[in-house]
Amino acid sequence: MIPYLDYPNMKEFYTIAEVCRLFKMEKKDLKHYSERFEIFPVRDQFGNYGFPKKELRKLHNKIYKEQREQASDEALYNSNEEDPWA
Repeated sequence: MIPYLDYPNMKEFYTIAEVCRLFKMEKKDLKHYSERFEIFPVRDQFGNYGFPKKELRKLHNKIYKEQREQASDEALYNSNEEDPWA
């Protein structure tokens, strides 16, 4: 599950490598989510690819909601399997 981020205390720009560390995921997984939610990295004034704070927050929120929904669905599925009355 994607970790909690303290949105108010975030810096203005995160490189792709920094986002991978923040989200605790591999670059290929970050790319998958970026493409899935159509939130793409941009270049900063130094030529580094990454995400501005606003876009990073959007991406984080979408991933969080999707993962939370999947976890909820799995818990419901598993609870039905274990319940002899289901």
